[in-house]
Amino acid sequence: MTNDRSNSTPQPLEQQFDRRGLFRIGGLSATALALVACGQTEAGEIGRVGVGQPTPELEAEVVNDGVLMRTMAGVSTSIANAYAHILEGGALAGSSDTLPDLGDQTDLVTLFHEHHVEAAARFNELAVEAGEEAWECGNTRLDSAYISPIFTRVEDGVPATGAAQAIPPSDDPTRDMINLVHALESMSAASCQAMVASVSMPAQRVAAMEIGVRSARQAALVALRINPGGYALTPAQEAATQDTVAAEETTTTVAADAPVAPPLTPIDLPVAIPGHFGLLSPTTWIGGAGDENGVRLRVNFETPSLNSLAYPFYSCAAG
Repeated sequence: MTNDRSNSTPQPLEQQFDRRGLFRIGGLSATALALVACGQTEAGEIGRVGVGQPTPELEAEVVNDGVLMRTMAGVSTSIANAYAHILEGGALAGSSDTLPDLGDQTDLVTLFHEHHVEAAARFNELAVEAGEEAWECGNTRLDSAYISPIFTRVEDGVPATGAAQAIPPSDDPTRDMINLVHALESMSAASCQAMVASVSMPAQRVAAMEIGVRSARQAALVALRINPGGYALTPAQEAATQDTVAAEETTTTVAADAPVAPPLTPIDLPVAIPGHFGLLSPTTWIGGAGDENGVRLRVNFETPSLNSLAYPFYSCAAG
């Protein structure tokens, strides 16, 4: 019987080269087969299995008057939302071991809340006049990177991990919340001042100046509620404050067999007039309970920058 293979039906490629077949033909032939399966490649290039997706291109950043105005609307909304959260929690009506003479600041912060709701509406009107859509939400960056972590640290603390001990909720939430109000008002004033030089239309500059002046006055009022008589900090007072803190940290005496707790991060008292002119520098908030090393949470509130602007290709859903 003649063994004629000329008329046999060709087998599919995957049947001709099953796993055992690849072992039989050897590594060199298997490599060649893999290169063929990968398709055509340029000389000197390494082939790959499959086709990768192209690198996505980011949309161009557009910074104009409308973007800046709706960014400020988001900042004002974030501040108003933060005040609503503080008021709902009732911390401002509580007592503070750190600030025993503070008193209930609920009515004051309720008024501030209304001011920032009005400010957000005004900024949005100007954004629409400049050709952009209104921004009805809080500023995403401000909420996620600054305000929310503060509320979490003060109200809930931090759970333990494999590398660190748990951090309890704040040892003085009233102190932390009123200091947050001062920080937000200071940031609002600085942000509005920065907008004056950044926008081009007179109506936008007027709005930024008016809202900024009101926030600066509110920051000064809160500073005096926290630190009565603290109108300004002279260089001599600043040096004396630093010496006092250092003395408190170095002269504490404990029993010989008692565990020594690490010193807590000091929280400086604010002053009504921190400088001769309006400041554009970050406003520092320090608060919450200290960790196992005594370190409290520190957050630097800054004026809006490129990573926090409400660009035209961003949108949000209010609520």
